[in-house]
Amino acid sequence: MRWAQIHDWLLPPLTRDEGFRQEMLSASFRGIWVVVAMEAVVAIIGFTGQMPRNAAFGLLLSAAATFGAASLGATYPHNRILAGVSACAACVISVRSMASGASMDYALGSVTSVVLSTVTAVPLLPVQSFCLGGIVVAAGLDSGHLFFFVMLALVATAISATLMAQRSRYYRLYLDTLRTSGELREFQSKEMRAESSGTMIRMTAALAHELSSPIGALSSGIETLLSVCGKQAQAAGPGQERLLGVLSDLRGSLQDSLERLRKMVNRIQRLTNLDEAVLQEANLNELVAEAVGLMKPHSPEGTRFDLHLQPVPNVTCQPQRLISVLCSLLANSFQALSGSGRIAVSTTMRDSRLELKIEDNGRGIPAERLAHIFDPRFQVADGRVLTGNWSLFTSRQCMIEHGGDIRIQSTEGKGTTVCLTLRIPS
Repeated sequence: MRWAQIHDWLLPPLTRDEGFRQEMLSASFRGIWVVVAMEAVVAIIGFTGQMPRNAAFGLLLSAAATFGAASLGATYPHNRILAGVSACAACVISVRSMASGASMDYALGSVTSVVLSTVTAVPLLPVQSFCLGGIVVAAGLDSGHLFFFVMLALVATAISATLMAQRSRYYRLYLDTLRTSGELREFQSKEMRAESSGTMIRMTAALAHELSSPIGALSSGIETLLSVCGKQAQAAGPGQERLLGVLSDLRGSLQDSLERLRKMVNRIQRLTNLDEAVLQEANLNELVAEAVGLMKPHSPEGTRFDLHLQPVPNVTCQPQRLISVLCSLLANSFQALSGSGRIAVSTTMRDSRLELKIEDNGRGIPAERLAHIFDPRFQVADGRVLTGNWSLFTSRQCMIEHGGDIRIQSTEGKGTTVCLTLRIPS
């Protein structure tokens, strides 16, 4: 074994990482109380005659001093060293008590208990545990149990090295988990942006048709308004009253067209800036109506939509994300339909939760696929890497972030029911 390996074994390189150091400080703060408790127990039992009273009092004093020092906030960064010093003092007192008439078995048991409790409860570096063992060996040179103390020092060092390696491995796994979680969230964000782009394409096609009507009405209304205003200036008597009636009707028509345009602009605003979606109050029925309005032009020819929307309270949510989820689920239903089909969408209150169901009479989902329907995966087809179930996975994650969930029931050949739930604020 090279010196570099011995160095890394006694002084693990990860201890220089600031995050790992903070974890060790937290573990040291918890572990020092174990050392204090063990020293106090050894001292209390020692007062029963197992060791001289002055030795037992020394152990109790060491435990009390450590307790007092650990209670001070200023010693928090040094709890590991404090625990090691306290353990050294307790072990030296126990070892030297054998020369003063202490029970040999009890003294050896006390040293062993203090050393093992310290190296297991406090994240001492292997080199620190080795120093602790070396002090115990030095204190017991003339005790007649030198071999026992040497073996105890080696075992303590080995235990400390093993535990430190485990802590280092767990910390690396923790960092890997954080990194993977961040990458997964980034992928989810990209997936949601992709779904949002698809929704925007569908919305653009729908709006291209819907905008033509109010814009045409506005154009015609403005021309008529200018013409009427010109005639009104020249008309008198009954003609004046008739033109005022025409102006009133024209004003109502223009206001209706402007209201339709305002609603379309609101719809566009809800479906843009997906990453900057903010929480706001929205009505689930209105979101369903918008999603169905966006998706209906893209449904298979002959598809019948049945909406059963019961009155429901508003919920605090990210409306654009929920609309994107609904559009994605409706698109899945379209793909399952063969020829003319039926899609039923219903909302209701159930057990203090909002429940939304999307039912279709499509081909259904095989049982073996249904069991893993929310598991994201990658697949290779025609030399290309494709994603599978990511849409459902991200939709479910969105619902979970809103305090809800998605459940899917399906019978192959009969259809599928997707049930979404949302928490209602108390």
